[in-house]
Amino acid sequence: MTDPTIRQIIQAMPSRFNPQAAGSLDAVLQFDISGEQGGHFFATIREGTCRLDEGSHTAPTLRLTMSDQTYVDMVMGRLTGQQAFFTRKLRYTGPINLAIKLHTLFTR
Repeated sequence: MTDPTIRQIIQAMPSRFNPQAAGSLDAVLQFDISGEQGGHFFATIREGTCRLDEGSHTAPTLRLTMSDQTYVDMVMGRLTGQQAFFTRKLRYTGPINLAIKLHTLFTR
């Protein structure tokens, strides 16, 4: 089975969004993905919804920086966010509690 592309994964984020896990969260998640399939995307979570845009947000709540392969591996369940962070494959800026909660906001 072939892995989905970054674009396919990103475009599916709103349909994989778990509003119950988000609760009253109001945040912008910036994804800066390097590599051949990379790009800049941000998800706006507000009032139990998730909207996705391409580009860079001027003031994201949480910024995640990683390679395209790291992102695919995390989405496919081959790598956890903790593993990626501690092996320096993932960098973030923003509140650690949101970074830790991120995996609960989206189903696989």
